[in-house]
Amino acid sequence: MRLCLVLACLLANVANAAGPSLQWVFFRDKPDGLGGHIVWKEPEGMPRRALDLPVDEAWLARLRSQGLEVRSCSRWFNAASVWATPAQQAWLAAQPFVLRVGRVVQQRRPALPGAPRAAGNKAIQEELSAAQLNMIGVTGLHARGLYGQGVRIALLDNGFNYAGHPALAQLRLVAQRDFINGDEVVSDQAGQPVTGDETRSAQNHHGTQVLALLAGRDPERFSGVAPEAEYLLAKTEDNDTETPADEDRWIAGLEWADSLGARVVNSSLGYNTWDDGTGYSYEDLDGATGLTTRAAQLAVKRGIAVVAAAGNEGNNSWGYLTTPADAPGVIAVGAVDLEGILAGFSSHGPTADGRIKPDVVAPGEGVVTVPARGAEYVRLNGTSFAAPLVSGACALLLQARPSWGPGQLLDVLRQSAEDLGEAGPDTLYGWGLIDALKASGLQGAPPTSSRAGRPFPQPALQGVVYFPLHLVAADQVGLQIFDLTGALVDQVDPQRWRAGEYLLPEEALRWEIPERLHLANGIYLYQMRGTSFVHTGKIALVRDGR
Repeated sequence: MRLCLVLACLLANVANAAGPSLQWVFFRDKPDGLGGHIVWKEPEGMPRRALDLPVDEAWLARLRSQGLEVRSCSRWFNAASVWATPAQQAWLAAQPFVLRVGRVVQQRRPALPGAPRAAGNKAIQEELSAAQLNMIGVTGLHARGLYGQGVRIALLDNGFNYAGHPALAQLRLVAQRDFINGDEVVSDQAGQPVTGDETRSAQNHHGTQVLALLAGRDPERFSGVAPEAEYLLAKTEDNDTETPADEDRWIAGLEWADSLGARVVNSSLGYNTWDDGTGYSYEDLDGATGLTTRAAQLAVKRGIAVVAAAGNEGNNSWGYLTTPADAPGVIAVGAVDLEGILAGFSSHGPTADGRIKPDVVAPGEGVVTVPARGAEYVRLNGTSFAAPLVSGACALLLQARPSWGPGQLLDVLRQSAEDLGEAGPDTLYGWGLIDALKASGLQGAPPTSSRAGRPFPQPALQGVVYFPLHLVAADQVGLQIFDLTGALVDQVDPQRWRAGEYLLPEEALRWEIPERLHLANGIYLYQMRGTSFVHTGKIALVRDGR
């Protein structure tokens, strides 16, 4: 008995001496908001309202009372990630309010194949920036006035120096969050508690380059796919060290993006092998094992289009894609060069349960984007840079077809893709190279000369009349309204319009009929004037109560 007691004490001392590791603590229930509790099931089986309810503060207080540091919480999984010693892990496993405890693994970050290269002179920059947009049908949507307006995109990455390059000077930023250092700044800072002096490191480089492919705008030099979309920037990836992992922050960032109304989430990150040699096996790429995979699938079910880089493992012994690209419904993106040839580094499928992945490919070799610092441009390689081109295309499609959900986006991107490689979908190119214009259903030829369409509604019954525009080049367009005597009644001052088609009410030129004018019912004349066209016509005004 004495020997057993001594051995038990020795084992306890060894356990207590062991350092803490990062663990997920999954709780058995959560408050239902009405004074009771919900018995927790797998997240996929819970109604949306239950998923939105917060983790029980009482359980978090219990953890903290034992000296456990709570790093982040997931309302979707009803879980918290904590630093825990082996003794604390044993305590957690014995608690009646704990469903299970699982280790948070460490990510080994695959290096991008090939070093960045300078993009060359201005003419080369213009040519290549246009080439990568032309390849995927984006130029045709830009010509129709689609730049992502009104669509909210979230990026989960390692940080964003969005004020450091002219192409990002007009970024439409809605919110930002640093999930690593716990503040609201995602750009370079010195003296950060976790990432140190970011002004001297590469911490925020990768996310900056990904962001520019979506949101960049540098007139006559460079354009991203969706420069007029709204952006949420989540800094989730610790770039400097191979620390216990970024998966919990990735999930926290995803839930944050959902809470702020993201329609598209771009993840140019992937997870497979960890520092200690453990991690996900190929058998785990079944769309149901990886926690980021499961979270991504939940996001899709909640109406978010999740776009994930397939991974840069094609040239090494792993070969296959990484999580969360294996998730059903997630748009997994492989990489091709600017000639449409598969990049050797692009990860391939199938998934462990036999599904075809990647879903589609986009340019990811020799892609032009911004450098981490400075005002010029570079060429970069990686599925990290193919994914944002697809995310931007999704934003343009959602602007054109706002009722589409993630499933429809995935279907139309697959069905409209240019088949590459072997005939039919395969595990290298997926369904092929995306064609955003074809996917949109707007592939009719744009107008060859600028013109104005007929105003609507006719007769004008309410307080706004819309004037459609078809512009083949940027123009200054104004509007004047006259009565039948030729007297000027009202006007809309000239404003600059990009080339494109502006056909819908939220896009077209608007005349808001001023109440102060007390206009009588009847016929009015209008003239729309641009630098390249003049259009005149009549409006019938029939207002309520007149």
